Amino acid sequence: MKSALPALGLLAALASPVLAGPCDADLGALKSALAASQAQPDVKSQLQDMVAQAEKLCAAGNEEEAADVISDATSMLAQ
Repeated sequence: MKSALPALGLLAALASPVLAGPCDADLGALKSALAASQAQPDVKSQLQDMVAQAEKLCAAGNEEEAADVISDATSMLAQ
């Protein structure tokens, strides 16, 4: 039984990135890209508002809506 506990811990550590949804991975990537962006100030302001909106949606458990906002913001950032 003692050898099973470290194995379960390792399994949980490996599974957590797989279980991460858009609220973890995609939102973090968007924030990093936005911080490094040289977008126009008005576009950057709009993107920051979209990030804030996505954060609120994530906090409320609306991951699907958050994913849509993140996708739209990512597309705007790529232009």
